Amino acid sequence: MWKLVLCMFALLSFSLASWLNNPRQALETALKENRLVAFYFYSNYCPYCSQMEEFVLNQEDVQKKLEKFVVVALNISSEEGGKWARKLGVPGVPTIVFYDPRQERPVGVLFGSRPRGEILNYINGICKKHNIKAC
Repeated sequence: MWKLVLCMFALLSFSLASWLNNPRQALETALKENRLVAFYFYSNYCPYCSQMEEFVLNQEDVQKKLEKFVVVALNISSEEGGKWARKLGVPGVPTIVFYDPRQERPVGVLFGSRPRGEILNYINGICKKHNIKAC
């Protein structure tokens, strides 16, 4: 059983490894590359976050959609994560805030653990609204 848990954790860590954890770096990259930022707020002790990460965020189709954004993962319990959560009005975890760095404002917020299809539809709507090609 523990081997299965460790394998799943390793797979999840690998899938989310390309995400940034520095909001300033994410914003700079997004401005340079003319992309939106997707802030993912989580907590180490949040079972709904674990559920989202395992069954939604590490799925290949969701990962491909999120590649169109600069994704930054922030632990809401950290000083930096808490600061950004307050700035962006995050109601709790898990939350994904889609942010336009050019306008310096959120353009979409997904709060709570959601099914994969709902996440994909929401991302598609953000892509369409902001003319993100091949999304």
